Amino acid sequence: MFGTILLIDDDNATNYLHKYYLEEWRICDRVLTAEDGRTALDLFQKTPDLLSAPNSLILLDINMPVMNGFEFLQEYEKMPVGMKASYLFIMLTTELSSEYQQRANHISDIDGFVKKPLTQEGLTEQVKLHMVSRELNL
Repeated sequence: MFGTILLIDDDNATNYLHKYYLEEWRICDRVLTAEDGRTALDLFQKTPDLLSAPNSLILLDINMPVMNGFEFLQEYEKMPVGMKASYLFIMLTTELSSEYQQRANHISDIDGFVKKPLTQEGLTEQVKLHMVSRELNL
C-alpha cells in the first residue's frame, strides 16, 4: 500500500487513465497529478510535506514540454531528503532506449522503470525489485 502517488505526465488522458487504475486497484491513499516537471516542483514548494506519507511514489514521464523528466530529476536531487518520495519510477512511452538507460544509471533517485500504459503487475514487479535491492543494499 502506498501513501501518495504523484503522476507527472503531460498527457492528460494518460494521467486520467493511470489515476483511475491506481484508485481502482486501491493501492494508495491519494493520487495527485502534474502536467510537467515545473508544475510538480511548484507542488513541492507549496506543499513541502506532499510526499511525507510512508511509501510515497512518483511516476514520471521523460518526454514533456516546459520541463522534461531528466530536468525535473536534476532539480529533485537538490531537494531536502524529507521532501522526497520513498520511491521514484520513470514511465516511458516507448521501449527503454540505451541513451535513457545510461542517463538514468547515473541518477540515484531512479528506482525502476514502468512502461505505459501502467499495469498493476508491472508496478508490483518494480516495487518488489526495489524492495529486494534496498534490503540487499544494491
